[in-house]
Amino acid sequence: MRDPPQPAQLCQTTPVQQDPAYTVIVVSHDHAGTLAACLDAVAALEPSPAETAVVDNASVDGSAEVAAAQAGVRLIRETTNTGFAAAVNRGLRETSAPWVLLLNPDCAPRSDFVARLLAAAGGRPEVERIGSVTGRLLRAADPALAPSGVLDAAGMVVTASGRHFDRGAGEPDDGRYSKPAWVFGGTGAATLYRRAALDDVAYPDGQTLAESFFAYREDAELAWRLQWRGWRCLYAPGAVAVHGRGFRPEAGRSGHETVNRMSVRNRFLLRIHCADWGWHLRCFPWWKIRDLMVIGGCLTVERSSLPGLAEVWRGRTDALNRRRWVMSRRRVPSRRISRWFRKRHQVDELEAQ
Repeated sequence: MRDPPQPAQLCQTTPVQQDPAYTVIVVSHDHAGTLAACLDAVAALEPSPAETAVVDNASVDGSAEVAAAQAGVRLIRETTNTGFAAAVNRGLRETSAPWVLLLNPDCAPRSDFVARLLAAAGGRPEVERIGSVTGRLLRAADPALAPSGVLDAAGMVVTASGRHFDRGAGEPDDGRYSKPAWVFGGTGAATLYRRAALDDVAYPDGQTLAESFFAYREDAELAWRLQWRGWRCLYAPGAVAVHGRGFRPEAGRSGHETVNRMSVRNRFLLRIHCADWGWHLRCFPWWKIRDLMVIGGCLTVERSSLPGLAEVWRGRTDALNRRRWVMSRRRVPSRRISRWFRKRHQVDELEAQ
């Protein structure tokens, strides 16, 4: 019997090193103002993507024409706005590279962004269980996606109340998130996913992102499913991208009725899909307090979000079926999942390699 491979050998034989081919998928809906800068940044990536797909969700502002004019971009046109989740799923079905960079149309990665993400994954002995790698996102200073000195995200973190946040959002980029770390997940704005991990957690109907979410929180739902299957998310601070981000949580929810309604609906769908009884017990009473606050808000100061609760009820059968499937395929103990939520902004920092 041969000795088991050592970590260094695993790094040398990993698919990260052997085949760095990756797809870029951009979903656009009326983002003509930033899409050109985004695609120019994609064209400058080294190594170049094997394929770049823009899924245009029935834009009326010329976004599709911007994508069509960019060399090397495959434009996939939808006749209606199918939502971010469904558009990503279509992009995944029509591409094939072993790594997938999901990129918002108001996001511009630096030319070495993917190279640094791949190198960070390849440098870890746990490389074969790394399902996603996310970098340091900065807020854009203008529509041309020039960087500011403000952080947009340094990985996704979660709380015992069932909320999820982009770590560092709105804080100064002063080096406070300079260490690599294991994080709960990566923002859908700019995260590199291993396709094998996405295939592993895709629902039986082929949905990688849950299409019932339409938009908002779908990246957290995916991150939770990946965690249940033992896929890890690595934060690599040396990989930098710039993100415009139209809706900024720290700026408040006023004036965003559609976003608020979907956020309320998807908060409950996220829990139905992914939270087991162990999570509810370990995180009690924080999630209950937050639930009561959300429902109270819908009944009083934010009545436009009330239909979101009705949408949860109408979609309960589908959500419960997805929950049964997720729970039937768990590979990680409930306590290990719950630990991400019980400490405020839990991450596991690592030494740089």
